[in-house]
Amino acid sequence: MTGQEDKATELMGALRRCKPLDQASPERDQLWVTVRETICTKSLCLVVPMGSSSPVPVTAEHSTDELIAAMDWLRTHESEARAMAPKRLFIMLRGVATKGALGSARAAQADALHGMTHVSPGEPVVFADLERAEVA
Repeated sequence: MTGQEDKATELMGALRRCKPLDQASPERDQLWVTVRETICTKSLCLVVPMGSSSPVPVTAEHSTDELIAAMDWLRTHESEARAMAPKRLFIMLRGVATKGALGSARAAQADALHGMTHVSPGEPVVFADLERAEVA
């Protein structure tokens, strides 16, 4: 088995051990840990968010965003997730965690805007020295 297949099998096993995800249980708590360990980013990678064409650097700093995005998807798509093959579930959760609307790439993009608001998607943001900036 490859590393990805091992992670996929581990992930599916953790999900199968859970009661319905809307019920608190030690198995559900362990699923959170398993998702964090198998899905979340641990080192620098470049991710192209859905709907974008530019890669965004993502690090372990955004793993909490990934964990929340993946668990939110699992909660709202539980029956679909339980019916998936392990590798398909792994790929889906990794995509949701990194490329989805709540995922790490979008969080990293927002961080890059340094708190600016009302920037339309795809609109470039350029920083310039105040001394060199021309007044329109």
